[in-house]
Order: sequence, then C-alpha cells, then structure tokens
Amino acid sequence: MQRHIFERSTGMADDFTFKPIQPWERSASQNAMDSGYKRATEEFMESPAYGIEMDVDRALNVCTEDLYRDMLERECDFVSPSSYNPTASYLTYRRFLVDWMSDVGEHYRLHNTTIHVSVLYMDKILRSDHIPRSLWQLFATACITVAAKYEEAEEHCPHIPELLRFTKLSQSGYDSLAFRDGEVEILKRLGWQLRAFPALHVVGYILAKGACFVDDAWQGRHLIPKIPRYLKKYAEFFCNLALQDYSFQQYRPSILAAAAVMASRVALQIEPKWRPELVRRTGYDEFDILPIFNHLWSYYEEQFPGHVSRSISPRSVVTN
Repeated sequence: MQRHIFERSTGMADDFTFKPIQPWERSASQNAMDSGYKRATEEFMESPAYGIEMDVDRALNVCTEDLYRDMLERECDFVSPSSYNPTASYLTYRRFLVDWMSDVGEHYRLHNTTIHVSVLYMDKILRSDHIPRSLWQLFATACITVAAKYEEAEEHCPHIPELLRFTKLSQSGYDSLAFRDGEVEILKRLGWQLRAFPALHVVGYILAKGACFVDDAWQGRHLIPKIPRYLKKYAEFFCNLALQDYSFQQYRPSILAAAAVMASRVALQIEPKWRPELVRRTGYDEFDILPIFNHLWSYYEEQFPGHVSRSISPRSVVTN
C-alpha cells in the first residue's frame, strides 16, 4: 500500500535511476541557520521564482496574499493544537478509513484536495463525538460527498445510487434517501461550516507563487525545467503521507504545508533547504518549521526506508 501511494503521488517508478544521498542528520549545527541565511533574512535581493511562466495574481486577477491571510485566519476551524485529541476512540481504525476514502476518491477521479477536506470533516466529527462504529463507513462516505459538493464541479460529484453500490452501503440497507439523511447529519455536526483548509490547499498557494528559485542549486548545479514539476509531486506526496497519520493534526495546516515544501526540497537535494523568499511567502522561518519537518521526515523514513536513501539522479530527471 505504501509503495503504491508513493508511486501514485510522485509518478516515480522503479525504472528511474537513483543517486544515493546523505542521511538527514539532526545535529544542532545542521539545524541552525547558516550565516548566509541570517544575512539574507536581514537584507537581500529577492531571487525570481523558477519555472513560473505567469504571475498567479495576474492570471486570476486577485491578490493571492489576501487569500493566504484568510486561510491563516480560518485554518484552525478544523485542525489545530487545541483540537488535537490523540485519545479519540476511532484512531485505531483511522488509517483504514483514510486509505479507503482515498480509494473511493481515486475511483471517482475526485481532486486530491477533496479527499483531504473530507478527512478533515471526518476527523472533526469522530474526534469530538461518540459515533457508533457501525456508522463510521456511512459517515466517511457522506463526508466525501459533502466535500465533493463543496469542492468539485457538480458534474464531477459521485452519483449516489452507484456510490452506494460501489461502497456496498446498499447491502447494509442504505438507499438514496437514507444516505441523504446521513449527509444532513454530517452538515449538522459540522455546524454547516464547510470551508476547510488542509495543508494541501496551502501547498497549492506556495507552489503557485513559486517554491524554487533561480539562485537555487540542485545537486551542485543549476536547476533544470523539470525540477518544479518534481517538487510539486513530492510536496503533494508529503501531504498525502501526513494525511495518513493523525499525529500531524497537532500542527496548523500552514506550517505543515511549509514543512512539506521543505521536505520536498531536501528530497530533491535543492539547496538551500529554505530561503528568505519562502519566509516572506509563508511567514515561517527555518527554525519554526524544523520540528514539524523532522517529524514528517522521520515518518517518511519509517514508511519508505528504501526511498530515503535514494534521490533522482540528474540523468533520470533530464531523460524522463
């Protein structure tokens, strides 16, 4: 399952050539910002984003920084340190529910962000209320459809009778009317508040503004055009990975997103691993992110021990 998730998230299969990289060490000296970074945060000339063909603000005719500030204001509505509940009764089975919800989303070709939002809905309900185990699948499925109706175009939302057959809820006696009642129950328990911002939403903002820069170095050389695409795949992969484990819900989505971007830069051997431009973009400096990055990277090492010691070689990036 983990191997499938990695390849599906990154698009990197075994026929790629990998180049060994040094293990990530967490010594005090390597965790500290170097003197060049300190000078850059005090006074620097911003490096242009690499691989951004059109300014997203002009393309959308909006100020995306205002949207980001709005996300920061609302991001704790569904997940935050204060709502983190590591003793919730459903957590033993949460991983199975998340994997199952991801499979349903993939079957119906829903956007990845839709599934992330649906998991936030599910977690908010199950961590705070005592829901009988017999209703978990119904509620998880209803969270998917409610999220799809909020996040997707109408024509992309799953057709309920077919969804009930696919999830086998019809075999448990649920018809379309009963399922509608389940959706209404989800809406009531959420207080009809559906605007949720998972880390994946924030990653989308960071990537749209640019997460690698002209002055970056990749394995000691200049960046090449395919690096931004691989950075995007890795960032989405790390968000998918964090979604699986409830322990990552102790962090605000914005700082978890920043940690996912930093982990992507480290995995691709982009140097430096964090930049003043990203500090200005996210509001987080390297010291803010390192504890969450270390948690995310440790989980990556645990789940994918074979991949941590490998990185994409220059040849594989250039030729694929």
